[in-house]
Amino acid sequence: MSAGPRARQVGGGCVRFPLWTRGGMFVQLSRRSVLAGVGAAVIVPAAAGCLPARWGSRADEGYTGPVAAALGTEGHTVVVGDPGAPVTVRVYEDPSCPGCAEFQTEGSGPRLRRMAAEGDVQVHYVLGSFLGNGSKRAVNALRASLDRGKFAELHEVLHRGQAAAKRRGGFTGGTLLSLASSVDGLRDAGFDEAVRTGTHRDFVEAADRAVSTSWIKATPALEVDGRPVGKGDQDVLDDPDALDRYLRRARQRSARG
Repeated sequence: MSAGPRARQVGGGCVRFPLWTRGGMFVQLSRRSVLAGVGAAVIVPAAAGCLPARWGSRADEGYTGPVAAALGTEGHTVVVGDPGAPVTVRVYEDPSCPGCAEFQTEGSGPRLRRMAAEGDVQVHYVLGSFLGNGSKRAVNALRASLDRGKFAELHEVLHRGQAAAKRRGGFTGGTLLSLASSVDGLRDAGFDEAVRTGTHRDFVEAADRAVSTSWIKATPALEVDGRPVGKGDQDVLDDPDALDRYLRRARQRSARG
């Protein structure tokens, strides 16, 4: 798998468009700087109805329960949760993006995971790898974990282990296998071979292409039922309760037509 466009990392979240175009360079800013400037978008749900009251609960922080996952019909996403869920949340991320790890471990990511487990949302992960070969190897491993019904578990493990992995040289094959060992029932000869040889390089390339040709300006980025909102709602990435409130207001507006 070839390296993606170079990026100069200076902080948390990752800007996906060139701030300075000479040489095709991309620049990463801290996610908080990005939010103050270009913003990471979240989207307005289109379906009518009311959100379940439990969406306002904070009981899901750190949720690690099982969540069903499948390959998306587009062939470049991983779909987590019930296909009949009333809300669809699309998450754009890169496994090596610090802001993505923050979102998935300390922000609203655990809330989304519980919502998916309980059938309240369906989450579509679009996994970019524009931060280089480590990201490509990580996305390949995530795709391999999907074949064994362990995507959600490895997805969480990689984000929680991202910082330590970077101190050891990033997501190498050995590091990915070591992290995968903490997921019960994941590692076997087939999985290890897929990680070592890049079996799913076609998926990796297709997913990264989906990110690079999308509307997003930075990762992490969310959309809900396909409509972006303004910069004033960017706290939904960091605050699960803000996400709950935003979704409730959006659903109420949709119900009023």
